[in-house]
Amino acid sequence: MKLLFPVVVILASFISVAFPSGGRQDAAKSAAAAAKPNTSESSAKTAPPPRPIDALGWVIGGVWTADATKLGPGMQRIETRYQWSDNNAYIRFTTHFVFDKGVAKTYDGNFFWNPAQNHLAIWYMDAHNAVTEGPVEVAGDQWLISFRGEDFEGQLSDLRVTVTRKTKDDYRWALSEKQGDGWKELAALEYLRVAGS
Repeated sequence: MKLLFPVVVILASFISVAFPSGGRQDAAKSAAAAAKPNTSESSAKTAPPPRPIDALGWVIGGVWTADATKLGPGMQRIETRYQWSDNNAYIRFTTHFVFDKGVAKTYDGNFFWNPAQNHLAIWYMDAHNAVTEGPVEVAGDQWLISFRGEDFEGQLSDLRVTVTRKTKDDYRWALSEKQGDGWKELAALEYLRVAGS
């Protein structure tokens, strides 16, 4: 009890110095205004500007599935899930290969804005601890993801994934390899969004 009185006096003195001549009332009004729900007019004025990562936000929700029956024996489908990070700053994704006898949790990574390089980027790790990273360019309904990685023959190569949005629930994914001055498509899949989490 003896300690409480000096703390209250010090706090009261601080408020008087920090908010002189009725500043306490102004501070109380400001706090009350901040606690009030925003009207649509004030919300429009204070809405944060769009972030570069928001251009990829259309993939959030549901489960994106691609038919993988032609990719190898026992393969059924590929499932990719996208979700906002806990702090809403980047997009996390996981890719699972579904076989007739089980599921391989193959890729786990994220899309993010890289301020040091001033562009969107991807970073992910496969189930064998191989890390892949590279820039992501967005042009309308198309993403270009560039990186170095192994091609289907196990050779290190310049690769590119092109994601083309067809509808809100349909995109085409295509992997290409740099050959000479051009690109050769190695594989393509169509992903459809279905309900699920």
